[in-house]
Order: sequence, then C-alpha cells, then structure tokens
Amino acid sequence: MRLSAALVLASALPVQAQTVDPLPNFPLDSAISCLAYTVSEIESDPEGKIAASRADWVVFFSTLIAAKSSPADADSIGDRFASELLFFRAPSYEEGVPATPEEEDEILTGMGKMCWYEALAAEGGPYYEP
Repeated sequence: MRLSAALVLASALPVQAQTVDPLPNFPLDSAISCLAYTVSEIESDPEGKIAASRADWVVFFSTLIAAKSSPADADSIGDRFASELLFFRAPSYEEGVPATPEEEDEILTGMGKMCWYEALAAEGGPYYEP
C-alpha cells in the first residue's frame, strides 16, 4: 500500500498545533524520521495487516511534529518528510551506495528502536508505563 507524503501530512497534521509538546527533548527531525519510518513500514506490508496497528503511531508522530514545529518550519516539513521517506524506502549507509540486506535491516531496526524507546515508550509517549 503506497501512501503519498502529502496525503499523510495533510490528513494527520493539525494546522499549526496549539498543543503542549509531550517530549521536549525529542527533536523535530527525529519526529519527522519516525513518521517516515512508520509510513514506510505500512507501505512495505503488501497485505495491509500492519496499517491498523500503526495508525496511532501516525497520529502520535504527526501531532508531535505539529507541537514541535514553528511557523518557520511549515514550508520545509513536507520536503523533509519526503526525503526521510525516500531514505527508508531504499536505505543506504553512504549516499549513492545501496545497503546490503544486513545493513538495511540494521538501519531499519535501529530507527524502529529509536522511535519506540525514545518516543513511543518515553514518558509522555502513548505507550509509556510508569
């Protein structure tokens, strides 16, 4: 299932959120990367089984991006998201050098762990358990 970057951002990002940032120490760029990682995960599942379980991730990271972004970020978020999504669709260690299957797995596993442990399961994240 292919999702376009514009569709995801347009449907999930509130207009310049008026929310409190639940993860003040989690950078905007990491939130953008985690959203792109989640979308690439959904896209890579040909049977669409993972989409329902990742919907809350899409909402969380979209809301986090909105909370962290400033009006100055508004013009670049779509491009930054598209760049990250492209990276996750075809990971590589060095630009222009395709990753081996082992390197690709390492990249994706590392990003998944960063998104999970540093955001989703962090204090303020949706899967936090005190």
